[in-house]
Amino acid sequence: MLSKFEIALKDSENDINRNMGSLFHGVLMEMVSRDYGDYLHENHLKPFSQSIFKRDDEFKWIVNCLDRESSEIFNDILMNRLDKVEIKSKNKTFEVISKNMQTITYKNLIDSTYFSDSARIFKVNFLSPTSFKIDEKYTLFPNIEAIYKNLIRKFDSFSTEFSIYDEDMLESLIDNTEIIGYNLRSTVYHLESIKIPSYIGNICIKIHGTQQMTQIVKLLLTFAEYSGTGIKTALGMGAVKTDEVRKIAKK
Repeated sequence: MLSKFEIALKDSENDINRNMGSLFHGVLMEMVSRDYGDYLHENHLKPFSQSIFKRDDEFKWIVNCLDRESSEIFNDILMNRLDKVEIKSKNKTFEVISKNMQTITYKNLIDSTYFSDSARIFKVNFLSPTSFKIDEKYTLFPNIEAIYKNLIRKFDSFSTEFSIYDEDMLESLIDNTEIIGYNLRSTVYHLESIKIPSYIGNICIKIHGTQQMTQIVKLLLTFAEYSGTGIKTALGMGAVKTDEVRKIAKK
């Protein structure tokens, strides 16, 4: 099961910013049980992602869960117990204005993407600073191979009934995906005392090859809206929103 929690916060002094992801992560960790906190600490691949945005003059805290256990735990925390967000290190408290939760099963996700019509062009929006670490260096431009591998690994790790990975299929996806446009800027993500080189913005990709390939990409990119992509997605990085592009505007 996949879940998306959207928490609207009151921030009258405009104190919240996207670099506070690690602080909001700390709020979650203070509210989970010790056993579950130990489990999250021991496992490199986290079953949730989270990020912070400003939308319509409100700050939104988005928490996504990738399996049933994390969905149930964070549902209790966010929907039942949370009425304010207290950032102790900053001596700041933010009132919760509203809450919303949406869920979807992996089967329904597959039915609505892989088993549906798909465009061949996708606009992938990187909503929070995104980066991968390849050969011990942070990336400043989207790497299609790294994105696909990252999403497939997460999908196969948390989907109990379905798996995607196939070596030949992955090679075909990489070979048949072309970046045809981009609007990106480099940035840094502040993680306590560390500054992580990253990028934010969007790319347009075109899928060549079979219709099945486009449907697999549609599935992966829709899943990315829950999982995030790249490093530190549990700490506020790598939030993604994807749009299908049916028509390209003529210049």
